[in-house]
Amino acid sequence: MALRIIIGLFALFAAVQPSFAGSSADPVEAISLLAKGKRLLRENNWYQAAKLFEELAGRYPDSENLDQFIFYRAKAKYYSGQFNEAIAGFTYFLSRFADSQELPHVHFFLGNAYYRRGDVGLAVKSYLQSYRLTDDRRLSDLAATSLAAAFKSASSIGLGRRDFEILPDDKRCSLIELLAEVLVDRGDVNLAKELLSSCSEHLDLPGIPSNRSGHHEDQMEIAMVLPFSGELHSFGQDIYDGAVVAAEIYRNKAAGSLKLAPYDTGGDPINAAQIIGELLELQTDVAVGPLTSEEAAVASATLSCKSLPLLIPAATQAGLTRLSETSFQLSPNIELQGLRMAEYAVDNLHADSAAIITPTGAEHLQIARAFAKRFRQLGGTVVAIEYYRSRDKDFGSYIRDIKAILLDSHPDSIFFVNEKGDTLDADGIPARVDCLFLPGSPDQIRLLLPQIRFYNLNGSYLGSDGWGDEAVLKLGDNTTKEAVFPSPFLSGAGSDEYALFSAAYDARFGRQPNRLAALGYDAVRLVTRALRSSGGSKEMLIEQLKEVQSYDGASGKITFGNNRENIEMPLFRILSEQAIPLLLSADSLTHEGNQ
Repeated sequence: MALRIIIGLFALFAAVQPSFAGSSADPVEAISLLAKGKRLLRENNWYQAAKLFEELAGRYPDSENLDQFIFYRAKAKYYSGQFNEAIAGFTYFLSRFADSQELPHVHFFLGNAYYRRGDVGLAVKSYLQSYRLTDDRRLSDLAATSLAAAFKSASSIGLGRRDFEILPDDKRCSLIELLAEVLVDRGDVNLAKELLSSCSEHLDLPGIPSNRSGHHEDQMEIAMVLPFSGELHSFGQDIYDGAVVAAEIYRNKAAGSLKLAPYDTGGDPINAAQIIGELLELQTDVAVGPLTSEEAAVASATLSCKSLPLLIPAATQAGLTRLSETSFQLSPNIELQGLRMAEYAVDNLHADSAAIITPTGAEHLQIARAFAKRFRQLGGTVVAIEYYRSRDKDFGSYIRDIKAILLDSHPDSIFFVNEKGDTLDADGIPARVDCLFLPGSPDQIRLLLPQIRFYNLNGSYLGSDGWGDEAVLKLGDNTTKEAVFPSPFLSGAGSDEYALFSAAYDARFGRQPNRLAALGYDAVRLVTRALRSSGGSKEMLIEQLKEVQSYDGASGKITFGNNRENIEMPLFRILSEQAIPLLLSADSLTHEGNQ
């Protein structure tokens, strides 16, 4: 049976609708609100739908439609990404309405919620219950293909022959035949044989070699070391979902097998280090993760001189890959923003002088220090660096201090005389520096720029990735002054790889992917591309990854530098309230468009 059926699975979730009978005994208002809630669900207004069904359950606890209120509330929570709340709602339904005819639908959506939360084992059990209970052919097929998808991505299968013996005879063997193919493909041959032995001999699956072992040369295992629980679980799940899509694309196109094995760090650096330590003793080929820079630092250090390749998808701390010889960083490190802006200032603006106004947050300080260091290395002069706190809203004192240095005057001077002989207030006298480097968050930049303009401090604006936010872009060209800023977050959407990924992701999950999902996808795609030339050896796989140049991925371009960090940092200019990519050569930062 072709495994392509799994690709469109999650896009069909919304089509599974229970057939609650409804009741005329409820007040007219309750029936009207129930209809409104269903309409909100159809319109994908999950938040308002959940709120309305919660209100109905509270106001009408004795309603004959209470099961609908509870089911649809949990369903709205699921679609809005609140998986813990959805699981609680579906579980409550099962305990409260144990005789409901809608139990197959509830088990199915409970399985979806478990799967999206990363609890694949619990998802498998819920899908199996849905498959067992339903008489609806369409739901039966969805539950079966969902089981196949969960079997593919599970690190281990907690089911045996007895779990399938509860199924009706006419359903058991058709499901086992489907799952046996998946089990064989992932290397769980013994379980496949055990399940097949409970069925008629004519279901014996062809193509099972008698000497096939659990881990073989045609199968690759990628450990997904991510937070699947705790406050960061949704971010870890996004990366994992993108990896799932990449793995399915590989399985459909390649003869080999690929297994994703999830490992939950809980967002704890110590857990991450322990997991990496355990993986070194297992037959894992590659690890993807962890999520945060803190986790990635200890994970990379744990590798030391080992041979396990580690692809760090989202962490941006500088120096992570210098802690081991086998770590690769997909997201450009935070300091690269400052380096690229300094190089652009000198190479493109021919700037000799720069002033820096930066918040004191750790990341922005790193960016500012990298800019200052590189600008000086290239022969420029940093005339002033002003630091402000994240809660500051009045930047006048910092701007006046820079102007005082540029004008060679005391900041307490009251009047200046311009070339026409007119007197000007100190705040109004113009001062100019070749460039102003202004890293910061969108909220900070949105307040800072109008004040720089008010105090008449002039120079070419250079920013950080925070300038790519709508809050900054919509300030208007008179305020942003054709600023140039770096951002790894605005690229990727135009690539062929992104088009392939987004279509498959939407078919799989019923929505468009975010950047974290794209990074998870790119991590697995880089591994499978390198696998073709590595011969299955970890050492050769590492060497192939080191050679990655200008990979145009779903998250943007990736080129690994000498320290195996992604050195691609796209630059953008703000024009007409939009971020327009700058076309820069690979060897220099010469601007090919209009200045």
